Amino acid sequence: MARTWSPPPTARGSFELRNVPAARQELKVSFPGYRDSTRSVTVMAGQVVSLEADLELDEKFGEEIIVTGSKFGEKRLESPVAVETVGAKTIQQAGGVSFMTALSAMKGVDYVDNGINEKRISTRGFNNQFNSRMLSLVDGRLAQMPINGLPLGGQLPTPSLDVKSVEVVVGPASALYGANAHTGVLNVLTKSPWDDSGVSAVLRGGSQELLDGSVRVAGTINKDFGYKFNGELFRGLDFAPDRDLPSHYFGSPRLPLVFEGDLMGQYETRTAKAEGYLYYRAGDWNFKGGYGFSIHDGVLTTNAGRTHLRGWQVHTQTVSASNPNWFAQVSRTSSEAGNSYQLERLAGVLQASGGPPSDPASLEGLREQLKFIDHSQIIDSEVQYQNTFGGVKLVTGLQLRQYNPSTEGTSLSDGGGNRLSATEFGGYVQADTSLLRDTLRLVAAARLDAHSNYTPQFSPKAAVVYSLTRTQHLRVGYNRAFKSPGLIENFMLINNSLVGNRTGFFIRDAEGNLLSEIRPLVPEQVDSVELGYKATFFNRLLVDVVGYHSWYRNFISALTPRANPTQGTFAFYPDGRPVAEGTPAQGSLSTFSNFGRSRVAGLDVGAEYLLTPHLLLNGSVSYIRLLSFQNTGPTQKALLLNVPDLKLKASITLQDLVVKNSFVRLFGRYQSAHAFSAGRWDSALFFQDGKVPARFVADLGLGYTFDNGLAVSAHVFNLLDDKGVEVLGAAPTRRSGFVQLAYNYQGLDF
Repeated sequence: MARTWSPPPTARGSFELRNVPAARQELKVSFPGYRDSTRSVTVMAGQVVSLEADLELDEKFGEEIIVTGSKFGEKRLESPVAVETVGAKTIQQAGGVSFMTALSAMKGVDYVDNGINEKRISTRGFNNQFNSRMLSLVDGRLAQMPINGLPLGGQLPTPSLDVKSVEVVVGPASALYGANAHTGVLNVLTKSPWDDSGVSAVLRGGSQELLDGSVRVAGTINKDFGYKFNGELFRGLDFAPDRDLPSHYFGSPRLPLVFEGDLMGQYETRTAKAEGYLYYRAGDWNFKGGYGFSIHDGVLTTNAGRTHLRGWQVHTQTVSASNPNWFAQVSRTSSEAGNSYQLERLAGVLQASGGPPSDPASLEGLREQLKFIDHSQIIDSEVQYQNTFGGVKLVTGLQLRQYNPSTEGTSLSDGGGNRLSATEFGGYVQADTSLLRDTLRLVAAARLDAHSNYTPQFSPKAAVVYSLTRTQHLRVGYNRAFKSPGLIENFMLINNSLVGNRTGFFIRDAEGNLLSEIRPLVPEQVDSVELGYKATFFNRLLVDVVGYHSWYRNFISALTPRANPTQGTFAFYPDGRPVAEGTPAQGSLSTFSNFGRSRVAGLDVGAEYLLTPHLLLNGSVSYIRLLSFQNTGPTQKALLLNVPDLKLKASITLQDLVVKNSFVRLFGRYQSAHAFSAGRWDSALFFQDGKVPARFVADLGLGYTFDNGLAVSAHVFNLLDDKGVEVLGAAPTRRSGFVQLAYNYQGLDF
């Protein structure tokens, strides 16, 4: 006789089954997303029998449990929105210094390789180097740079060793996540001491003088207390731009341009990370608190050019409390710029003095004069409640985010004691129910957000999921999302002529005649309809198809030149003052603006096939097209998708074939040529046909795990040495590779 027990989501500790007949019994413990555990036990009358069962994650197709799509656990196969996910095993096999490397294989995701420790993603088009249309989270808390809204990426204090999984909502998600979940959400989920206790360590080294070591120590005490400590030290030489690349020459066109490499010397990149968290469980309540820190040297590509990061620091503090119904979290993210500076500003100074010196080390005094100041911070808080009432699962919550930048006028318009801030406050509710014997799932959500600088934004969501069979699901959904202008877009002030658009501008000719008016920024909005089909067949084949059609209004442009005195156009503030008054750049303007309406449609098709228990095939094709665009700005360039129309991805993974505990993974990705324009990066200026060339990149990884917990692996990236780039502004990433030793000791659970 078998008895089945399914624990609630926060199950732990001891559980009791009463009135079990005395006999030989089988106890089956199950939980969605984990492999069932069946244990035999002999029950004797009048006696208590103890039994322990540990559940292991189940990585069967579509059975992965995701939380980001609906803010509660559900099977990926049954999600009402498009969600891509990778687990710790896939991250390990993909290799890479950052877990972001594994995201390059995600269906529908545009992946950008900006260097050995700088990776970025975007979805649904309109990528640029200030990509603030995708919200970046870690365990549900905001994980973006306070000063510019960029994802923390390589500056995230969490090393890859502590990442349990990464989930990406592909498509609008403002109904649950608010501002800037405009084209998607990236959520990094970390391991708790109960997920993985013990000591893990990784040491890797290879080309580009790469040397990287990380360690994770986690444990539990008396089942109620837990702790976790992470650390990482990384160094290497990043890829340098070629001297024959016109995109990496800076300065005024009236003087000989300065090559970026003459300002840098070596492209050394270094990162140090440390994190510590404490956990406590009291009944159904779970409490967590911790601190994270990172310091980074390297080169960061932005719309305004390239920034040399030197000692840029990120600090995070987090406290949270949760039980099966309630969740509350408050986090703070702050940054310090160290001695970082903009390379283009340094080039401009050197142009006026006759060009760069032969020894870049002699420029240290100028670098110090031009350095950024940054003491910015974000406070992110949320309270959420969920429960089931009469078959309807209800999720509701409130979020408050406060942005407090402080640059003392070095990159934002907060000089001279002018204080800047922005506050976002939102509330949401989602109802989820199933009908017709659980074959028809209905989901509806709505959110209202108030912003200190803008009118309230309403974000509705609706989805219908119909289960053709237990393993085949058809869905149709509607989402509205919005993007609020960020700190950079509102308050940028660099070189006096790169200016945020909080007030608006007038563009005039040399005689003072008005050519156009640029109105102050307002939030951008997108309405999107999706049709999706997800299915598994014979526990071997997973098929996932998503088609979408999106309508954009009040589109916010990338940083775009709008006035140039050498071409007879001059920019003025609404009060009549010339932009960059009293400087050599007087009248020049590059800024952001709302313009036009557009329609975009696309299709993402993916499949995974387990050909044998040891051979996994994975592939996807994505196509996106700008169907129409109405330009309402006479001095605004036409809208570009800024991403490839076509993306092809495929991988072959061999596991335990011939040699047990081994793997071999070959992955390739192709992207078509595409036009790109964002700030100073314009493919029409740097390529003969006006497009970033098509690119194909192949990666190879192989490894073996010994019975004692030691694992060895080797990885080669860009195997065929393609010398192109994914996005304009990045230096070409050549062939590279490393070998890695990893050790995992299971224990420390007392």
